[in-house]
Amino acid sequence: MGFKQEELVEREREIAGYLLKDFSLKMVSQKISLSLKHLAAHISNMRIKLKAKDTHELIKLLKVTEL
Repeated sequence: MGFKQEELVEREREIAGYLLKDFSLKMVSQKISLSLKHLAAHISNMRIKLKAKDTHELIKLLKVTEL
């Protein structure tokens, strides 16, 4: 059940990269100068696009797919 990298917008791919490096949400927020609220919105959109039930499942899906 893979997905195409093009399904994620550039900002979502950037966020995915940090999540795959085990950055906390707070660390990602600070690194890319984005509020936690906006970061949560991006992650929610990613979960919808990749059909992940939660953030942990999202990260698992990202790990099996090369970004």
